Amino acid sequence: MPVTIPPIENGEAGLSVREKLNLLIAGAAAGTLGSVSPEEIAAMFDHDPPAVPSGLLLSSNVVDGQTYLTITWDFNGEEDFLYYDLQVKEGSGDWVGFQTAAETYATAAKPNVTYSAKLRAVDKSGNASVYSAVVTHTTARDTIPPAMPIGITSKAGLESIWISWTANTEADLARYEIYESASDTTPLETATPSHATLANNFVRAGLDMETHLYFWVRAVDTSGNVSPWSTETNAETGKIRGEIKVALIGITFQPGQDSGNRLTWTAGQISYGVAGDVPTLQALPAGQVDWTAGTIYVRYTPGDTEITTTASLTALYAADSVILGIYKGGNDFQLVEGKAFMDGGLILAQTIGANQLVTNAAVITGAAQIASAVIEDAHIVDLDASKLIAGSIMTGDIVVAGSYGNFSLDNPAAAVNAGTTKIVPGQISISGGTTLFNWIAGDGTSINGASIATGSITAEKAVFGQRGITLEGLEFQANSPTTNKVSWTAGTIKYIGDDGNIATFNITAGNATWSTGTLYVYYVKGSTTLAASATVATAFQSDRVVLATYKGGIDLVNDYGRTIIDGSQIKTGSITATQADITSFRTSILIAGSITATMLNVASLSAINANLGTVTAGLMQNASGSMVIDLTNGFISISVP
Repeated sequence: MPVTIPPIENGEAGLSVREKLNLLIAGAAAGTLGSVSPEEIAAMFDHDPPAVPSGLLLSSNVVDGQTYLTITWDFNGEEDFLYYDLQVKEGSGDWVGFQTAAETYATAAKPNVTYSAKLRAVDKSGNASVYSAVVTHTTARDTIPPAMPIGITSKAGLESIWISWTANTEADLARYEIYESASDTTPLETATPSHATLANNFVRAGLDMETHLYFWVRAVDTSGNVSPWSTETNAETGKIRGEIKVALIGITFQPGQDSGNRLTWTAGQISYGVAGDVPTLQALPAGQVDWTAGTIYVRYTPGDTEITTTASLTALYAADSVILGIYKGGNDFQLVEGKAFMDGGLILAQTIGANQLVTNAAVITGAAQIASAVIEDAHIVDLDASKLIAGSIMTGDIVVAGSYGNFSLDNPAAAVNAGTTKIVPGQISISGGTTLFNWIAGDGTSINGASIATGSITAEKAVFGQRGITLEGLEFQANSPTTNKVSWTAGTIKYIGDDGNIATFNITAGNATWSTGTLYVYYVKGSTTLAASATVATAFQSDRVVLATYKGGIDLVNDYGRTIIDGSQIKTGSITATQADITSFRTSILIAGSITATMLNVASLSAINANLGTVTAGLMQNASGSMVIDLTNGFISISVP
């Protein structure tokens, strides 16, 4: 016979649900319901989605220099309507969604930027309509230009000039334009820019040496407003100094004097200069130096009025000195007079030209430029710089590359709509230059110590709680090799060592015996075996990682402390959630305040409110044991014991 009890809706009050169930039970007890088919039970529940929202409209206006985006749509008057699911995106960015029961939404937006929106309705039973057609809108332009860039500076290399300035703070900043000239005349407002960039720095590469250039920078916003040109900065690319020629006049050196380890020299003159220039003649006094160990370099620094000595090659080249001789004690003195000197593995020269240079150590005292360089396995002991500018930077797993107009997906900022990437001590912050602002966590992705704040994370596989180690080949087995024993196979454990390299340890097979409580199987840093203990303080010391727990019999957790999300599968010890939308659910016992499902197949069910589309069970008994529902033949038979 038809079921006349009104449908039970998702979110319906517990008292109302109880009244409807009491009517069903009373009818069954009185024998007035007869047999009820599953199809008739299904008819008690709402499966019809609400209507597709209509009238979606986007508009914008500018108030006090700020652009606002307003989204409106028509009212849904269905009785079981619950909320609207609004999806909005900025430009070609990702969709950002939120739930609302209102028919309007307004937010601050960027001027002259295209926004898109789509909308669907959701009812109290969880049924959702399809999305409406996508509606787009380009926000209104503003008329306020960005501020003129300040703090512009430049620094030259041999074939490049690096330009930088203080970043503008306008939210609608689109780019910076750079004007380049061989003259110091400030460009007109209508001048055609020479370069453009999204960053607050620019590298002018491919220049000849000894090229002098002037630069100005201006800011442009998304509405096309431009700031005035900045103040001028200029720089000149470097040059390689020519070889300094020296000649000693009347100066003689005498090694092995007095104690035998003294070098003396007489007064005289030195003639020096770069080839092609008129040489300089300088009078020099007599002098001496005592040798104690190592090598003493006798030198002359252009412009000095005496001969000096040093035991440091770094000091020698830093002062741009010319080597006059090399003294190693006793009578071991070699006169060099600025010429190249070779002694075993030592080569001293003012200039070296080569197609290939192999060295264990290099001292660079001035500016250095390596064209099209590839440096592998480089280790920088200490780097202290206020700013690091490069076309490509690789640090660990972070690759930053690309320039204006040619963004590489290696750049994490380019992958977030060409936003801004900041790397500061302890933090990596990626903020969107063109991504719709998220009203919950902002429009940025921040990696701060152990915390990641982001709108979404996409990964092939995520493992939480792995504690920095990787297991290969290690497998655990309960009741092996005998009852109440847990065993493990041989395998490998890898992790990042204290030196920054991957440490690898081959783990031998083994087993442990359970007696009572929980047995923790753990790994000790740097060892080649696993250990086990039932004492928490022992297993959880700072140099140890618990890999599995065993409570005897077949009660083994071999992925202790880890949650693994791989495709559509989640493997973890416990899941806590406000709401779960699950296609298939398997369990031996389920206890909950409210359950809504298309199909529920359980051995035991205890619930305050169960809203079921299809119930498959041999026997269902209420919590108090006062009612038995038998569904074995496709019909409901209700009896009270």
